[in-house]
Amino acid sequence: MRLLFASLFVFLGLIIAASLAVNVLPNNTPSWLLGAVSSVALILLCLAALRLFNPPGVGPIIGQSQSDYIQELERKDLLVPTSYRARRAFQVEEFEDEGSHYFIELEDGKVLYLCGQYLYEYEPIDDDPELKQGRRFPCAEFTIRKHREKGFVVDILCGGPVIGPDMLAPPFSEADFQNDRVPEDGAVISDLSYDQIKFERARGAA
Repeated sequence: MRLLFASLFVFLGLIIAASLAVNVLPNNTPSWLLGAVSSVALILLCLAALRLFNPPGVGPIIGQSQSDYIQELERKDLLVPTSYRARRAFQVEEFEDEGSHYFIELEDGKVLYLCGQYLYEYEPIDDDPELKQGRRFPCAEFTIRKHREKGFVVDILCGGPVIGPDMLAPPFSEADFQNDRVPEDGAVISDLSYDQIKFERARGAA
């Protein structure tokens, strides 16, 4: 999903850059200069996409596949796995582009909250035949692997049947974010039940 967004970003950026070049540069501009400007624009857009859609410390380096990156972390013992068993889950609609939000009821009755753009990788894709995939998460059994030193989620190993979200709740409000009423990614909630949280979120209350 990040690759799709990054590609769209670069494509649209090139269109905008070409439009600006046509309107700003004189008509007799040499073709070699136009080519140089286009090349610079492409490089800058690619660097910007790398920064925006693959923040520092997150994901593989340029030219390295995700699988190679994960294997490298495994060799260096930099992956910390935590396994969960889940009963049910509901999703909260995005406020902007902060990523997917899930409240997941665990077997012990506690509720795991996950949020972030890394969850896009496991969402269903129906609008692109080449990238089409079914829902992979939430599921009955899964293992979250985090970077030992930097703490970000590297991947999720999905197992057991998929648990379709039983509700799409209204998004968190701006006030929810400003007043720290949104849990941190990976928080385990024990003082409220799944049903209580679901009821509150269905009303749009944090």
